[in-house]
Formats: sequence, C-alpha cells, structure tokens
Amino acid sequence: MRRIGMVVSVAVLATFLVSVVTLTAAAQTNTANSGAQAESSGPPLSQGTVTGASRAELRAIHQDVAQEEQLPDYSQVVDNANSGRFDAQGWKRGGIDGLAHGGGFVSAGPDTAGDARFKLKVPTKGDYALYAWWPAREGNAKAARFGVESAGGTRWTEVDQTRDGGYWVQIGTYEMNAGDRYAVRISSKGGSGKVIADAVALVRGVASPPPASGASSGENVYSASSTVHERFAVVWFGKKHIGTPYRLSPPAPCIAYAKEDCSCFTKLVFRHFGKTLPDSPITQYWHHGRWIAKSHLKRGDLVFFKERGWRGPITHVGMYSGNGFVLHASSYYGKVVNSKMKYVRGYFGAKRIRHLN
Repeated sequence: MRRIGMVVSVAVLATFLVSVVTLTAAAQTNTANSGAQAESSGPPLSQGTVTGASRAELRAIHQDVAQEEQLPDYSQVVDNANSGRFDAQGWKRGGIDGLAHGGGFVSAGPDTAGDARFKLKVPTKGDYALYAWWPAREGNAKAARFGVESAGGTRWTEVDQTRDGGYWVQIGTYEMNAGDRYAVRISSKGGSGKVIADAVALVRGVASPPPASGASSGENVYSASSTVHERFAVVWFGKKHIGTPYRLSPPAPCIAYAKEDCSCFTKLVFRHFGKTLPDSPITQYWHHGRWIAKSHLKRGDLVFFKERGWRGPITHVGMYSGNGFVLHASSYYGKVVNSKMKYVRGYFGAKRIRHLN
C-alpha cells in the first residue's frame, strides 16, 4: 500500500509540476503577445489628445517647448542659386520650373558621385526643424536621401520627391550644435530616378512654422508659382496656427489663434475656405468628406485616431501635411504643431473634404 501511495504521490506531484510549467509558459506567451500588440499599436505615449503621459511628464514637455519660445525667432533659407552656401559637384542644372524655389533646381541620377550640400548657420545649440523644397515630377526619386548633421551625428531620412512639390516639406526635427557649416546633404546614390536639390530652410524650435512662401529681401526667400492647388493653400493656412495654445473645447471656447483643441483647429482652418465642420473629431469623421486610404493621403486630408484602442471612440483629428507629418492641436505639446504622424497612437482613417483637389 505504501508503494502504491508513493507512486500516486509522485504521479500527482509530476502532474502538478507539468501544470505549473505549462501555465508559466502560457503566461510568458501571453505577456509576449501583449507586448507585441502594444508595440504594433503605436508609441507608449501619444502626441495627440489622449497622451497617456502623467502630469509631471506633460509639464516637462511643455516647459521644454516654452524655453524654445523664449529664444528669438530664427530661420534661414538656402536656395541652390546661393553662391557660397550650396555645392553640388557633377549635378545638372534643370530648366525653369514654376514650382521650383526661385525658378530653378539641380538634379542627379544614381551614377552621380558627389552629394549636394547646403551650408547653414545654426546660431545656438538647440532643436531645429528642417524643411526642403522641390518641384514634384514623375521621374523624380521616390527615396531621395537627406542627411542632417545633428548633435548626435548625421541622421538620414528618405523622402518621396514625386509628391508634395512646390511647397516647404518638413524633413524632421533635430538637435543641432551651433556653427556655420555644410549641415545638410542630399545623396543620389542607392536609388532610382532623379534626385532634386532645390532649397532648404532651417527654423528654430519644434513649434515654429516654416518661412513664408512669399519673396523677402534679405533672406533670399523666393516664391514659387502663385498657381497652387487649394489643398496646398489649406496646409499653408493651417501652419499659421502653429504655436496656438491647446485648450480642450468644450468646455473652453474655440477661438482662432488663442485656444484650440484638435477638432477646433481643423474646423477653423476649413472655415477659412468656406467649409463648415463641427467641433468634434467623431462627427467630422462620420459625417464629412469621403474616405481615403492611408496610402493615398494628400496634403489637407483629415486623419483620425483612436488613442484608447480600436474599440474606443475617435479621440483625435489632424491635417496631413506631407512626408508623414500631421498638423494638429496637440495636448502632448500643449499647442498646435507639425509633427510625425507615427507618434500619434491608433491611426483609424482619413477623410478628404469635398472640393479640394
């Protein structure tokens, strides 16, 4: 009997251990899957309305942006025609194009040896936004490589130059050291199609708009053709709101250039063009415009997000501004900014307001 009892005890113990191991493995698998789901659904914090950040984290972010605003405004534009600030050995000068900055540009194919370089003056160490301008053409490169000399080394970004031409396109935001040097390079290697080097603009801070598109005496800012699509004009007008303080409405009133949340911002921009939108991201999505696939986004399209998860309500709306960026009133930054769309959690869909090209 004792032997039988011992055998039964050993069998029960073995079964128990197997069960523990199985449950532990299952728990690890579930944890891994949960982590994968969280990772695939977007960043841990969202730069939209429902940020997921603590008050202390938001306070630190807002203080950082406020410190940038205390510095004097600074921007510099360098066109390919600026002698002494542009160099592109072996690149070919293109013809006159109405959507080129200053009317002209240079281009290169994959077999061109050297890079095009822009010399920029960075007055003080800090965060700067870099914009570029090019005329969009069918034969342009879909993966033109822009290299920016940041404080942490050269950072490369690929840009589709078949799109978003004739306007300032944000390449990225970089921490840069002070100095006057060739800080931006455009490479034609490793791809196909013609890479365009036209003009770049450096602007201080992450919450500052790009330079005006009109002519200016002193800064060598040139204007492109006045004939632009309405969607470009919508984005240009939207960028005039950059820096406006974020306030949730309601309860706060929706006041242009004073207090704007995400849907208030889009409502005010489209009202300027005679289009009526409600101050609600949910209503804007379900009752206005036509659905657009993410792969077909154009400037001026509205993009919507469910930051609390797919089953939750739409919590945020912004305006696509080209090259993966979105113009939006951000609770994260505490104001209207132009930032990377991938940093807003839970992309849900896009709408194109009627009568926009």
